[in-house]
Amino acid sequence: MTCEDGLCSVAPNVMLGRGMERKSQTYSIVVEMENAQSINEDEIGASFRALAREIEAATTDDRHPKPEVIVVHSGENTETPLLQQRIAELVPRLDAVANLVFSASTGSRYYEIKNAGVGLATGDIVVFCDSDTVMESGWLSALLEPLQDPKTMAVSGYTYLGHDDFASRTFALLWFFPLRDGDQRFASRRAMNANNCAFRRSWLASHPYPASNGFKVSCTLLTSQLRESGHDFVRVDARASHYPPRGWRFFFWRALVTGRDADRKYVALESPSRTARVVKAARRWFSTSRRVGGRILAHAARLGMPIWQIPFALIVGMAFCTLVFVAQMAMALGLVRDEPEYVPLYVGHS
Repeated sequence: MTCEDGLCSVAPNVMLGRGMERKSQTYSIVVEMENAQSINEDEIGASFRALAREIEAATTDDRHPKPEVIVVHSGENTETPLLQQRIAELVPRLDAVANLVFSASTGSRYYEIKNAGVGLATGDIVVFCDSDTVMESGWLSALLEPLQDPKTMAVSGYTYLGHDDFASRTFALLWFFPLRDGDQRFASRRAMNANNCAFRRSWLASHPYPASNGFKVSCTLLTSQLRESGHDFVRVDARASHYPPRGWRFFFWRALVTGRDADRKYVALESPSRTARVVKAARRWFSTSRRVGGRILAHAARLGMPIWQIPFALIVGMAFCTLVFVAQMAMALGLVRDEPEYVPLYVGHS
């Protein structure tokens, strides 16, 4: 295994001794998606075509067997045949390279859908991806390779936010995903990517994503459980792009839910003390504002943002950080109740 800037690559035979023959491990890929009525066919098609390509590449080199792909959606059971038909029409190749399983987890939230997929999985390894991510070449093999070592329990890839205009470039700069290129230091500190990771199923079966009212809290709690059990995830250069969020409604909602989630994580992992939570909210506002401002100034030009747009990006970034602070402080002070987070219909992609 070779590592550079926090990302690791594994030579094909690095875990094999001389004369030893690799024992192929089976694997299942769990794909989380929305209900069949709300899918964007262009995005779904791009995602599943990339997935089919990656499976074919990993299978044809005889290093990995044909996998099962488990597609779990949050709609009604009656929508499953429609979803299956649409995907078959969009990506007919997928059925040839994988054994497909479609299932509904009606009304479930993000991590509940992933847990439902794990419950259906039969592979030795469980790979997670989402239907709004597009995998780059080599993604799947990079995730699977470290798990040839029986000591490895989890692997995390490298997800970045796509961008094509001022709003999406600004989101990419203030977001919790690293940039695709030139951002290895930030990537090395990034928590596990729930939309781009793999686990040994024997460990994951007894450690499902923990229940939480938060929107994106369970992956942090699972990472904590992994480390408490004496393991950690291996970071690999398995790259996938995430479609950029759109619209001011998403911006406003996502900032507020990020603040509430920050308080939830602090309560779960650090302290339930209101005083400590208030102090944490204030300190986090200062640190994230400084970080976001620094990232915009350092990377905006490289993303193709014109110089005249950079001051506006800074304003948007500071507004986002301030909304996060307000929401985190409100939770810390008990001004809002800790209720399950759902994506509002008006928000769109999350």
